[in-house]
Amino acid sequence: MSEKSTDQLLLFSEFIDFYYPSIYSAITRLTGLADQKELETITMDVFDELWKTREQVLTEMRPPAFIYKILIRHVFSYLRRQGADDRITALQSILYSLPEDDRPATDKSEPLHT
Repeated sequence: MSEKSTDQLLLFSEFIDFYYPSIYSAITRLTGLADQKELETITMDVFDELWKTREQVLTEMRPPAFIYKILIRHVFSYLRRQGADDRITALQSILYSLPEDDRPATDKSEPLHT
């Protein structure tokens, strides 16, 4: 493993330690889930996508906004699979009241990197 890869792995490990609680909490609130295993799966899917985009994540000027956009895509994907269109609509009405630059990407056609 190269020194750069080792450095990225260490940085990403710190990144996970720092952001895991808030990502898990946000997924809990947004999905309404109580199943800890399902919540952990969605949270790890978010981190999997973040790892795949680590170059951008680790150099992003606003990491929380970048994370939030990925998190929302995973939450909406989960809710779609569950047939929770009413919850998606409610969340979209809240999210779309945000200034345009702060809105998460929620396009159904946008692929997830899972």
